[in-house]
Amino acid sequence: MTDQAKKADNGRAARGILGRRGGRLATVTAVGAAAAVLAVTPAFAKGSADLSVSPGTVKVGQTVHVKGYGDSDGVQYGQFCAQQRVGTKGAWHTVKCGHIVEVAMADAKVDVKVKAAHRGVLQFRGALYSVDGPHGGHPTVDRTTDIKTVHVK
Repeated sequence: MTDQAKKADNGRAARGILGRRGGRLATVTAVGAAAAVLAVTPAFAKGSADLSVSPGTVKVGQTVHVKGYGDSDGVQYGQFCAQQRVGTKGAWHTVKCGHIVEVAMADAKVDVKVKAAHRGVLQFRGALYSVDGPHGGHPTVDRTTDIKTVHVK
């Protein structure tokens, strides 16, 4: 075998070994990168909250029935509250809160009737609060519902 033939054989052998190693290295790198992305990506708690308001239009002095519930995987103890504001802007005021529940066992709920005192627009929303324990403490809002509007004539 000539020197040129030996060099060619060695070159092919080296490319074959490095090619396999390079392929393995690329695979390991890709798997590592995918694992890093999954580890950095935040996990979002699953849950839901819903509020129903009826009727949609009332006269001054009539009552509006507000009923809602909420749950979340990110909450151990929760409390669901109905909130109201007059008009379409301004601060939300809590109308009533339901009992504190262990969310894994049952949904947090609220059921209240609100009297429409003035003409205009009333808006309602529900808020699910996470609390420290079965007796409350340090409530933090976990999620809120869509806004429901009631017209008062």
